[in-house]
Amino acid sequence: MQDVSLELIVNIHRNVLADSQADLRIVSEGNLHQLVFQANLTDNPFSRAALVFWSLCAYPAFREGNRRTAHRLAEKILDSAGCRVDLPCPDVRALVQGIDAFTVEPEDVERAFRRSASLVS
Repeated sequence: MQDVSLELIVNIHRNVLADSQADLRIVSEGNLHQLVFQANLTDNPFSRAALVFWSLCAYPAFREGNRRTAHRLAEKILDSAGCRVDLPCPDVRALVQGIDAFTVEPEDVERAFRRSASLVS
């Protein structure tokens, strides 16, 4: 499984917002570095994808597009492990609302991803 890097996240973020006039600035580089550190300690792709999704939603690192970037990054992590979760999965709106209210944890996101996953052949 590919390591998560600051460059990977920033490139995904740029691609997510490429077609808009959105503000690409980073508001918390510290949040990104912490996200990279924690994600690379996690060997399980579902746990890693859930952690990055939860972290970018709970502690935004960019001015705009954090949730869309979180979706794409989680998809990339799972795709690299041979799994497919089409985000947003049915539970994602409730997950994001729960993350905003601090009632959803990364483990909850992981369960939702596992329920929506399929293997890529």
